[in-house]
Amino acid sequence: MPERTPVGASGGGFDSVPPFRILTVCTMNICRSPALEVTLEDAVVGCADWAPGSVIVASAGTHASPGAPSCDISLAHVGRASREQTARQLTGEMLADADLVITAERKHADAVASISTEFGRRCFPARVAARLATWVVTEGSLDVAVRKAAGEVIEPDFASPQTLADPLPVGDLARLRWLVAEMDGSRGLAPTPPAGNLPYGVEDIPDPHVLGFNLHEMSAEMILAAVAEVCAAAATVLAATPE
Repeated sequence: MPERTPVGASGGGFDSVPPFRILTVCTMNICRSPALEVTLEDAVVGCADWAPGSVIVASAGTHASPGAPSCDISLAHVGRASREQTARQLTGEMLADADLVITAERKHADAVASISTEFGRRCFPARVAARLATWVVTEGSLDVAVRKAAGEVIEPDFASPQTLADPLPVGDLARLRWLVAEMDGSRGLAPTPPAGNLPYGVEDIPDPHVLGFNLHEMSAEMILAAVAEVCAAAATVLAATPE
């Protein structure tokens, strides 16, 4: 992935090298993935638990027209007037460099996983990422990880998958990677929402450029909510203290 400017200045409690890289993905890289990108950037800058300079956010599209400008409507709905970057086509190199890939829809996550199962393990649709991250920190996995990090021996119990959580590591970068791994391990464990009679997947962020421009506001609200939930879970993981 081409080098991008880290969010914020260098310093803070995160591992200094390398930064944690997040890649957001949609179809054309003009609407939803840029909105996810800038929302994550703003969330990182505004969250005291995320050290400055520790996170790099970028975006790409599975079927992008390189150089196409971002959708001003989508950006405005998430609080940005503009974005300097233009559309980029998703590549394997970008995915290989990313610690976390967040997509607009499940079909984008499926496309990532079809390139490599390794990429798929750290790739989630945005609303799925929010659900899984919350499940990890609220339903026992984080508690088990903290207890293991403190030296407690917890016997694995396959009837309680949370007991399989790895000990919470030292270092913020390592903890973020731990969260991604635990989210991957929680697929199929965290309850899923019921299927709805919708023209898009129940946990997808709908594409206003396909389904109607009136969906811009709703899509932006979904993006803002998903990012806030993922960042809240990450902040909880970073703040956890083994006793």
